[in-house]
Amino acid sequence: MQVSRRDLGFLLPVWASRAAAQPAPDRLLPTRVYHNSKIPYTGDAQKKGREFFHGKTHSAFNLEMHETVLGPGIQTHAPHKHEHEEIVIVVEGTMEAWMEGKTELAEAGSAVYFGSNRMHSSRNAGQGPCRYHVLDLRGKA
Repeated sequence: MQVSRRDLGFLLPVWASRAAAQPAPDRLLPTRVYHNSKIPYTGDAQKKGREFFHGKTHSAFNLEMHETVLGPGIQTHAPHKHEHEEIVIVVEGTMEAWMEGKTELAEAGSAVYFGSNRMHSSRNAGQGPCRYHVLDLRGKA
């Protein structure tokens, strides 16, 4: 998978802020509210995001939840695949979900499931922002 300088520019601040704002991935996730107003975004008007949490459940299952906001026509990243599954909940706008060479529109209120080792990507197919939450089911370490 290729990562552009733009992608790195977006990801580096997110990685840097993770340690200060959220539990470390190898630590047990605390039972708590992750307040909207206390989790800052990184990025710009075309692509920004923030992480709500990243850690282990009581059964040692790794979970990560983040939010992404894409400007009109912006693709989140090139099609790729990874071992963990992702559940995406579209909160605002319209997402074009690309899965294994096929596309389908997902409007606000829709959920998308990207399975393990399946090529996927997403793009804002609307005229306004597309905001969605992602729950990464990372499994046992």
